Amino acid sequence: MNRRLTVAAAATLTAAAALATLTGCGSSASGDGGSASLSYMIWDTNSKEPYDKLIEAFQKEHPEIDVEVTAVPWDQYWTKLQTQASSGSLPDVFWINEPNFQLYASNDTLAPVSDDYDPKEFPEALVKSYTYDDKVLAAPQTYHTIGVWYNADIFERAGVTPPAAGWTLDDFTTAAKDIAKALKGEGVYGAASVPGAAQETYYNTIVEEGGEVISEDGTTSGYGDPKTIEGLKIWTDLIAEGAAPTVDQLAESQALQYFTSGKLAMLWSGGWQANNLKDSEIVDSVKVAPLPQGPSDLVTTIQGAANAVAANSKNLEAAQKFRSFLTGQEASEIFGEAGLGIPARTSAADSFTKAFPNWDLQLFVDQAAHAAPYPVSLNTATWNQLEVEYLTPAWKGEKPVEQAAKELAAAMDEALAKEKR
Repeated sequence: MNRRLTVAAAATLTAAAALATLTGCGSSASGDGGSASLSYMIWDTNSKEPYDKLIEAFQKEHPEIDVEVTAVPWDQYWTKLQTQASSGSLPDVFWINEPNFQLYASNDTLAPVSDDYDPKEFPEALVKSYTYDDKVLAAPQTYHTIGVWYNADIFERAGVTPPAAGWTLDDFTTAAKDIAKALKGEGVYGAASVPGAAQETYYNTIVEEGGEVISEDGTTSGYGDPKTIEGLKIWTDLIAEGAAPTVDQLAESQALQYFTSGKLAMLWSGGWQANNLKDSEIVDSVKVAPLPQGPSDLVTTIQGAANAVAANSKNLEAAQKFRSFLTGQEASEIFGEAGLGIPARTSAADSFTKAFPNWDLQLFVDQAAHAAPYPVSLNTATWNQLEVEYLTPAWKGEKPVEQAAKELAAAMDEALAKEKR
């Protein structure tokens, strides 16, 4: 899957009211076992070639079913999908992600997974993310947890011990500060975060500290919780002490650019960065470690993409067969071997880790057992925008993080109260 699936995923859903008018679009399923033509829409143009291979394998099993793949660029995907949903013309099968899932699930536009789907074959937190009213309405295809990519050469030059399994949040912040102090003359920073990088940074430190972004039932904000605030302060403190670039600096050059240019010791990010880093100039110095541990048993959030079937598909039976194939063993291995992400099917996860033998990517798989579901609600986009609005002054040092977080909690609670359930 293409890069991260963060707040931008839901930001385009500005016309949720239009989608909310849908109440089950009159399915006309074809169950006669005859020929069928399916439309399949994905958002990653880099996945088109592997999916052509995958569909070829599917059609060997089901020559009576034709599948046409449409790869829509990320910045157009959600607008197009929303337009299709509002007109009752969704693709037969399409990619969905957590920030957008509940909006579609709550409007009866998604068909439940078929009986052959076994949730035990997938990470529990991921399955939970695609469950609505006790029904699994999308089958996870791939996922990402977060780890720490680090530059071993920087650690050596700074005389700081590199990350290792079992290290703590205190170890992380100490290392970041010590590196920035030792290599200040070279313009090197320890770590980096901005309010828009929730998935990669502060969502994880929040759960590690024992806090929450949103309540489990999706009705109240967790930003007023002292433990949540501690998770935020890890990043604002690093910026304040000069151990991390400022928001303005990262607006000019993103964290990945700092890292690949040798100016950042640690990059919190997902396994997807393997594709970005394997050809970088610093590849020989790049290592990866699990996230540091905090007081909580949770160490990361988990987020991925799933295959959804339109409830009103005219070829519902064929669409369900295709979705089952997509998350089966063969398709999952094809996907993983292409290096596009960790297959959600647990038994196929090593197909991704083996695609990059120079790194121990198994840690991203292992962390799935200690992951919190990605924080979402019916209209995630609204409060994702509030997060950036209210947290940016804290990241810039213009407002105490405690004040910013509590103001965000109040604004978020107001937004959540307006959601229609």
